[in-house]
Amino acid sequence: MSAPSRIIVRGTFDEPNLASANNGKANWDRGSTSPLDQKGTTGWLARLYGGVQTGDDWARVNIPVNELRIPEFKAAQWTYDLTNAEVYGINMVIWAHDPNDPSKRIEITQAPSHADLAKAAGWNKHILDITATQFFFFGENTTGTDLTAGTQYTWEQFQADVLFNKWTIYRITLEYGWYSTGTFEDAWVADIKLNGVVIPLGPSTGTHRKTVLTTKTIVGGANSAEDVISESVDPGTDWDFDFGGTGYITKAIISLATTAKAFRSVLDLYSFPPTCNLKDNVASDGPNAADLPNYIGSIEFMAMSDHGGESIAVVTPSTVGKAPLEFDSPKLYGVLTDLDGGTWGNVVLSIFLTAEMEDN
Repeated sequence: MSAPSRIIVRGTFDEPNLASANNGKANWDRGSTSPLDQKGTTGWLARLYGGVQTGDDWARVNIPVNELRIPEFKAAQWTYDLTNAEVYGINMVIWAHDPNDPSKRIEITQAPSHADLAKAAGWNKHILDITATQFFFFGENTTGTDLTAGTQYTWEQFQADVLFNKWTIYRITLEYGWYSTGTFEDAWVADIKLNGVVIPLGPSTGTHRKTVLTTKTIVGGANSAEDVISESVDPGTDWDFDFGGTGYITKAIISLATTAKAFRSVLDLYSFPPTCNLKDNVASDGPNAADLPNYIGSIEFMAMSDHGGESIAVVTPSTVGKAPLEFDSPKLYGVLTDLDGGTWGNVVLSIFLTAEMEDN
């Protein structure tokens, strides 16, 4: 049976989609833990990652608009969660054209550094003030406007302009990136409302891909074969992967921040925090009888190798390692075990799990 798709009823605003370029990435996300489970009408969020900023790295939410006249667009609001405080907030870009000649078009950009646009770590909100001087435009074939490209104006001035007041909006985007230096870490967009209309967020294709990273600075003592690997001798901790839904793990990468290591390991995954041993450098006793009802399966990493950098191993459906691995819990709890024994070192160990997520 094919995956169900959403039925679209065309109105002023159509179903949103995501886009990114260069170092930016965008995907749909459902967090099962606070604060990502508290926002949005559908439970879905748009995850935007700006990445390393070199001037043309970005991620965005695209919202198609059915030829809404510029004077008729009067209100907007959205919320967004920033991992870190940034120099730019999540800003709006309004794409418009002459409805009778699409070669005449403009991009009206809300200045992402504007003081009214919040940039603090954590959840922020923005309610559009059409009287604030914060929008500038660039475009093609704009002869006849009283406004100057690159100069900031209020939205009211665009609405009243002799040329643009006849033009229509064909797309509205919420943007993250476009800076020249530093790294824009993960941000999540939710609660979008345009002209009082709630924009439901989420994918419509039946599946989407999501990668979750967990990193620990491991203790790094001399392990025996089948010892647990953790960053804590006592009490020990598991490796958590919050996917926010169900799906199939199709790729796994383990990366040790040192060269010339060739260890094999296995990652046992559970749908509930396991009761088995979690202490580093102590023999694994899992999966045990108490944890079996919550046991999802295991990912077996082949021997690591390096190309002059970190020691890594990769599991895919075309390699050994037991991928794809189905899971039916929004959050997975892992226990990593050394299969060979050896000294891993007191260094950073990273595990990336990539899954094809079911949109249900």
